Amino acid sequence: MERFLRYSLEKQRPIRLIFFADDGSMKQVNAQVTAITVDKVCFSCLRPKGCYEVALERILSADYKKGDEGQE
Repeated sequence: MERFLRYSLEKQRPIRLIFFADDGSMKQVNAQVTAITVDKVCFSCLRPKGCYEVALERILSADYKKGDEGQE
C-alpha cells in the first residue's frame, strides 16, 4: 500500500483509496496524495471536492486509478 501512496505523491497522479471515514463508513475515492507523515496521509480529491487527512491505520486499500497502469 505504501508503494501506491508514494507513487501518487512522487508522480503527482491520482490513485484509488478505500478507507474508513470518521463516521465509520467505508469510502472509495480517487485521490492525489499531497503529503505522507508517520501516522497520516493528506490527499485531495474531486468528489467530494477538498483536501483531507486520514490516519494510515484507517486506509484499507490503495490501487492504481482506473486506466492507469503505473507507467509513464
